[in-house]
Amino acid sequence: MNILIVDDDKLMRNMLSSMVNQAGHQAFAANGSSQALELLSQNRIHLVLMDIEMPEMNGFELTELIRDRFNTWFPIIFLSGNNSETYLERGIDVGGDDYLTKPVSQIILSAKIKAMARIADIQKALDEANQRLAKLSNLDSLTQVANRRSLDAFLQNAWQTNCRQRGELSLLMIDIDNFKDYNDSYGHQAGDECLKQVASVLKSSINRATDGLFRYGGEEFTIILPFTPVDGARFKAREIFSKMAEAQIEHRQSTVDQCVTLSIGISCSDHSAKDKDELVSQADKALYLAKSQGRKCYRVYKN
Repeated sequence: MNILIVDDDKLMRNMLSSMVNQAGHQAFAANGSSQALELLSQNRIHLVLMDIEMPEMNGFELTELIRDRFNTWFPIIFLSGNNSETYLERGIDVGGDDYLTKPVSQIILSAKIKAMARIADIQKALDEANQRLAKLSNLDSLTQVANRRSLDAFLQNAWQTNCRQRGELSLLMIDIDNFKDYNDSYGHQAGDECLKQVASVLKSSINRATDGLFRYGGEEFTIILPFTPVDGARFKAREIFSKMAEAQIEHRQSTVDQCVTLSIGISCSDHSAKDKDELVSQADKALYLAKSQGRKCYRVYKN
């Protein structure tokens, strides 16, 4: 563990550092709040041993600041020569996790570190579980691509970045041709498999970490291409058509082909869209045009 010792007494810092190192951990030492905050910013600290009586900022005040400033949780143990219940109560109230009275023995300190390490491990496991849950809440459960909720946040960020840097932002609205007929003919289970296969094809067309693929709803998907002019979006549409042709997903009831095909509507931020919602609306209009003009094609929105 990386353990930060905060104490204005150099002798105490050295003694505690020695104890920490002897217990098999890495000690970091700070003589006050400024140095402590700097070390916390620069290192992954797992535990803090905090003196209370310090001239620059006392341990209670520093703990409140740490809890307010840092999102990552780590245990804080107060160290003080004052063993009053008032100090103990205040230490817990401001965000501390334990309280030791000086002088501290090697055995007691080692035991406290072990106990706090177990608590920190439990907290880490909880944080990781919450991160996994958050990720799942942003994924479409069927296709395992990002869902509509993720699209809204991604597009907002992409639009703002585009405006700041004066780049071009392209959006592709993608629809599976004659998907209702596919479901009616092959059944809903096969329809789900078709959606997963199409999502896989679309995933394979995403070449940059900055691009985003989303299930918009039903049989519609959206691809967002930051810093991409309309010619780049056209190229992406042709690439998707090529990959779909290679996939050869049978669709004998299609009015277009013997395999599953797509229609794509394209909009670009340089085509008069005032905001992200209008960019989506323009792509939707272009998609409608592609579907009304025979499907299995793409159309670009023109003002």
